[in-house]
Amino acid sequence: MKRSLLHIYFQSVTPIILIILLAFIYGSEVSAKTYAYIVADARDGKILNSHNSRQIIHPASLTKMMTLYLAFDAIRYGRLKLDQKAIISKNATMEPPSKFWYKPGQRVSIRYLIRASAIRSANDAATALGEAISGSEKKFIKDMNIAAKKMGMKSTKFKNAHGLTEIGHYSTAKDMLLLARRLMLDYPEYFNIFSRLETTASGKKIRNTNYKFLKQYKGASGIKTGYTNAAGHNLAASAKRGDKQLIGIVIGTSSSSERAKKITGLFDRAFKIIPMKKNISKLAPLNLEKNNTSIRAVSVAVPLLKPKSFDLMLESERTEEINYSKKRSNKAAIDSMAIENVNVQIGMYTNVVSAEKDMPNILLLNIDLLTEVDNASIKIRQNQEKKYSIFVNNITNILAENLCVRTKSQDTSCNILKISH
Repeated sequence: MKRSLLHIYFQSVTPIILIILLAFIYGSEVSAKTYAYIVADARDGKILNSHNSRQIIHPASLTKMMTLYLAFDAIRYGRLKLDQKAIISKNATMEPPSKFWYKPGQRVSIRYLIRASAIRSANDAATALGEAISGSEKKFIKDMNIAAKKMGMKSTKFKNAHGLTEIGHYSTAKDMLLLARRLMLDYPEYFNIFSRLETTASGKKIRNTNYKFLKQYKGASGIKTGYTNAAGHNLAASAKRGDKQLIGIVIGTSSSSERAKKITGLFDRAFKIIPMKKNISKLAPLNLEKNNTSIRAVSVAVPLLKPKSFDLMLESERTEEINYSKKRSNKAAIDSMAIENVNVQIGMYTNVVSAEKDMPNILLLNIDLLTEVDNASIKIRQNQEKKYSIFVNNITNILAENLCVRTKSQDTSCNILKISH
């Protein structure tokens, strides 16, 4: 069953589309966990220090800064109200963790969706917020990209409201800095939410995912953390001491402690060199209202279910995305794969029939990752617990990690196993 399914899908994809898809996928893998940073004087945007700041990276939940920016914009211009109720769609509830575990049809105020997105970094809240702003997830993503273009974020493309790794969803540390500074200067009346150590949302007490930096660093005022396996631990940070104000982005660190340590060192050095007095350079208005595609609605019902279908996974990418992937060095792609191979164990089934029944879903979910895996390497067999699992054998560590991240997002177990020699 599994071999015929892969064979059918692969035969249905034209060679050129498959080549483009693979180029983009492996281009994304090369940039995984790229270490980058950039620090600027928040008052005038002058860059003080940077490293790999133009390198394409996975922004992870730093993406939510754009979601929140558009929420604040909608509130300012009357399309939303803080106490307005949004009806949570099934689409939003199916987002993988981190999440607030809303239920389909639940009514939640915009105020609490903002708190859950900003403080808890809840993916379901971010999607629900986007749907409430623009009427659907698809329209909201369009609005995100319009705003990014107007902000001058030349190397950014959004594909979702939360930042989970997705083909064609990318940015740079420099672009994230532009977004963070916009958030700070354009909406100072709401920016204080990012400095809250704890708050409540929908009756729950929640702690800021940026708690460590906010608690330990003198003058810390925000902003947003991010983490995925592909991205590493990211942080958009801000701090103010007297008239001095800094903003910085750190990408691809190994842990939450490491990212706090990195930004602390960068800010300490920057505070010593920036002048005490400086006028704040005003930013030109974006005038998003002229291009806004949203409807003033609180009830949205988006039928799209996750995982997205194979057709949607092959949705054509824009030319600049394909060009970006082609810029990757073939040698770098090969070198990144030249590591010890492993096996992957997916799921725990009481019998073979259950495993065979679930296998098409597993393959469909990960078909873009499995295109170069030998069909003979994918088998159902008994595991050490005397249950049955789907095994994908002899693949690279990078491929295995991405396979498990996506599989676990659908509440299916996935373990990487060393190959015994």
